[in-house]
Amino acid sequence: MSTVLVAGGTGTAGAAVVAELRARGHRVLTLSRHSPEGPGADHVTADLLTGEGLAAALDGVDAVISAVNGQTRKTRPVFTEGARNLVRAAGAAGVRRAVLLSIVGVDRVRFSYYEALTEQEGIYSASGLDVRIVRSTQFHQLLRSIFATTARFGVIPAVRGARFQPIAPTDLARALADAALTESATAGGRIEVGGPEVRTMRELAESWKRATGSRALVLPVPMPGAPGRFLRAGLNLTTENRYGAVTFDEWLATEAPSTSE
Repeated sequence: MSTVLVAGGTGTAGAAVVAELRARGHRVLTLSRHSPEGPGADHVTADLLTGEGLAAALDGVDAVISAVNGQTRKTRPVFTEGARNLVRAAGAAGVRRAVLLSIVGVDRVRFSYYEALTEQEGIYSASGLDVRIVRSTQFHQLLRSIFATTARFGVIPAVRGARFQPIAPTDLARALADAALTESATAGGRIEVGGPEVRTMRELAESWKRATGSRALVLPVPMPGAPGRFLRAGLNLTTENRYGAVTFDEWLATEAPSTSE
């Protein structure tokens, strides 16, 4: 049995990998800045941005998985300063392996969120630890959120030429757990994982409409600039590694609520 610390263990990907590791019989610690209310699973408190509490949190830990997220400008330093503090403390504690969740194509388009993630990858790679970087395609939840939010206004924009290969967090969790616990030829390197299907954004929007009963209009729209070129070129896809098993339609059958839009 290994002891694995999951930073970001309460988020979508983090919670899924915590469940996966526990199902395999391993001890899992979740890390956050504040203690959760009430009784619950093993939890450690530390601050990635200051480093406070990390030494104690990492004591006796075999592997670290980082699934932290900094979606806003205010929280984005968790990708950079947070990464530096975590890998430094992990090295000092004798942690044998560090696994980082990232995004497919993150270094192939320029905007601030992806640039911070690319810098994070570099920090891990230069840490001297046994590092595995797991790049994933987008989650099913992201597309559902886009469709549900825009459908409230009666229209679902579908970017022309955009294709996606969405993956279920439970499938990604298997890849993260494998990277943390098994020896492989990818040691010290990077792997990519994606869902079982590549579909256009319009096809995915129509699937969401059927699953939810939405009457919103799916409207093809252009996306200018670097993000549009990125999607049209398929740089968000990893077609050679369809690691995921759960399709978008299968996931919607159990996860999508009905709607009156």
